[in-house]
Amino acid sequence: MKCTNNGCGRLHNALPDCLVPYKHYACEDIAGVLDEIITPDDAEDEDYPCEATMLRWKHWLMANHLRIDGYLKSIGHRLLGLGEELLCSNVSLLGTLRSSNSRWLEAILRMIYNSGGFLEPA
Repeated sequence: MKCTNNGCGRLHNALPDCLVPYKHYACEDIAGVLDEIITPDDAEDEDYPCEATMLRWKHWLMANHLRIDGYLKSIGHRLLGLGEELLCSNVSLLGTLRSSNSRWLEAILRMIYNSGGFLEPA
């Protein structure tokens, strides 16, 4: 994407919210597995991932939980102008987003990757 902010004109990479870096499934499917809406019992459908893939995604989220929270707090402070108390709070922004938004995975990945962040692949 080309930046139009104050005549910057630089090119920036932007992650569409339907994609997850290094994954072959849509965000909706991955979030469904992480939220246990899609279970191994559903895996008989050819569109769903196998049980081992589901387990890898759950481990990926556990391994990146603190990193995701850190990115979200940093983005809130740097880009949204939220106070420094957010950086020191014990509130899990990931947990808050997961409980309040069905498209939580798309939202956090877009924020993290489009602000220059990176998560460890599974």
